[in-house]
Amino acid sequence: MDSKKLNDWLQLVGLAAVVASLIFVGLQIKQSDEIAMVELLDNAAFRNFELSSLRTSHADVWRKACLGEELTPSEKTIAADIYFSYLQNNWNSWVRLTATGYGPAQASYLTDGVAANLHRFSGLKKIAQSYDHWQTNLTFDSEWAPVYRDSILARLSELEQLEPNPEYDVMWCGHQ
Repeated sequence: MDSKKLNDWLQLVGLAAVVASLIFVGLQIKQSDEIAMVELLDNAAFRNFELSSLRTSHADVWRKACLGEELTPSEKTIAADIYFSYLQNNWNSWVRLTATGYGPAQASYLTDGVAANLHRFSGLKKIAQSYDHWQTNLTFDSEWAPVYRDSILARLSELEQLEPNPEYDVMWCGHQ
């Protein structure tokens, strides 16, 4: 075999190696994305479980807070923890929907739910308003935080023109 044919074969083998390595890297990236999505969903499930546990173990405090009844200082702390866990879970789901491009309808469902809860439950709104950061940046450091916040506030503004409607408003606080 002359050197030209040998050179051609070596270049072909090199090209095949480059293509194979690109395919391998692409598969690794796809697998990493799938792992990240599973971890994200797993974290969301865990956060939802934590929130549910918080609400269940402090159901009496949470009900009083939602209704706007007087709370002791320790009850106020518990109610605020539950509220911010709820808001954080909602935020995480909203970002996941927004970032993955599932569309505005699903994301707006989440912000509409927060607004409806704030509208319907005076105690929940009182908790939210007692913390400046819920109205400024929701403690979430992201370029999307203003969009999220503004979506909630815009929907809340619309709902405040209406009387609370048990057929529409989310009954997240857990009373009829």
